[in-house]
Amino acid sequence: MLANLSEVTHTDQQTSSPELLRALGLKEAIAINVGCIIGSGIFLVPATIAGHLPAMGPILLVWVVAGMLTLFGALSLAELSSMLPQSGGPYVYLRESYGKVWGFLFSWNDYFINKAASLAAVSIAFTTYLGHLVPAIGQSEPFFQPGWSIFGHPFTFGWSQLIAILAIAAVTIVNVRGVKFSGSVMNFFTTAKVVALILLILSAFFSSQANTANMAPWWPESWTSGMTAAFGLAMISALWSYDGWIDVTLNAGEVKNPTRNVPLALILSCLAVMALYLLANIAYALIIPIQQMPNSQRIASDVAATAVGPIGASLIALGIMLSTFGTLNGMSLSGPRSIWAPGHDRIFSPHFGKVHPRFRSPYVAIIVIGVWGALLTLSGTYDQLAAYVVFGSWVFYAMAAVSVIILRKKMPDVQRPYKAWGYPVTTLVFAAIAGWFIYNTLREDPRNALIGIGLLVLGLPFYYYWTRQR
Repeated sequence: MLANLSEVTHTDQQTSSPELLRALGLKEAIAINVGCIIGSGIFLVPATIAGHLPAMGPILLVWVVAGMLTLFGALSLAELSSMLPQSGGPYVYLRESYGKVWGFLFSWNDYFINKAASLAAVSIAFTTYLGHLVPAIGQSEPFFQPGWSIFGHPFTFGWSQLIAILAIAAVTIVNVRGVKFSGSVMNFFTTAKVVALILLILSAFFSSQANTANMAPWWPESWTSGMTAAFGLAMISALWSYDGWIDVTLNAGEVKNPTRNVPLALILSCLAVMALYLLANIAYALIIPIQQMPNSQRIASDVAATAVGPIGASLIALGIMLSTFGTLNGMSLSGPRSIWAPGHDRIFSPHFGKVHPRFRSPYVAIIVIGVWGALLTLSGTYDQLAAYVVFGSWVFYAMAAVSVIILRKKMPDVQRPYKAWGYPVTTLVFAAIAGWFIYNTLREDPRNALIGIGLLVLGLPFYYYWTRQR
């Protein structure tokens, strides 16, 4: 039943059950990372950042700092992925560095909170932009509105929720069908979203409405402590737009020649996205004055409408739909691997470690996250979960980066086809800035940070239960 050993991936040991298939090349690996990073954020978030930072220089700086931070993180994780090319990514690195409980907590946070909430949020964003193209959907009344709430959010069911659930169901089916098919779908949608973003940038650059005076002021008259706090808050939005930069590591066990292709995909995708994000922000500022940006709820559509006309806004809405659907597919492709790994290691329910005998996909993990994400679209709590999870995610990112230092001491003889460029400077800078970000979040948004910690702790009873069942 098994393919030859070069075509399968293992965690602790080979078993008689089917294993995940190495079917993703470099092109698919890059498509996964770029596709997971570029979702709806760059089409919406610049308006939020302009509300925090009322000058062009700091706005671009926050995108550069966030981009360089993710790049430094990618340089570190590239080394880890080359020495431990297994599905699960940070789960594997944290397991080897700090112990199984830390690996499990990453997977718990990434799968049940981060990816599930993101599936719900992005699917609703997909529906929102479909409503721009088909106003009857966007303006329709809910089918069902009983009047009760879930955690303070009114329960409703209408076209938005139905289409969001159908979108999640579609990517669930695609991914159950196998990684090779899903990788091809990822290639198509990532190419489409990058082309759409480039066309938006070019339309602004060459528009008769473009005006460099819109970028004034370039720098604030003085940089106060309030500006530093605002910069930190803007970083949260920018880092959310870059989130997904680790996702290809979750699929490392399904990438061909992973010791080369996973590090390359990490680094190249971060560089490409940072360049696109900077150009997009410049393009937006050429069309919409900085002072007016915070008032734009759909900044990309507003820029396209001004630069090209009404048809431009419709084309951008279509482009964002393609972008968000591609991101949905990417999350359904990468997210289940984060819980498949502890399931395979039997420190979580072994059902999550099952692989489909025909399609060689972690079908249980894929279906469960699809159902959980669909339920979150009904509850309306996905945005709140996303706010909670940013803090926890960056704790694990910092820990994963420090794993480079720990494993160089703990596992010095393990072959490392790629070693982190600029080590230890890039690793320490990433860990230090991530630490500052964690501290700033605790100080400026303690409620969400503490709730995020609480959601992490909820995973511990499951960990101890399943480890005792082994």
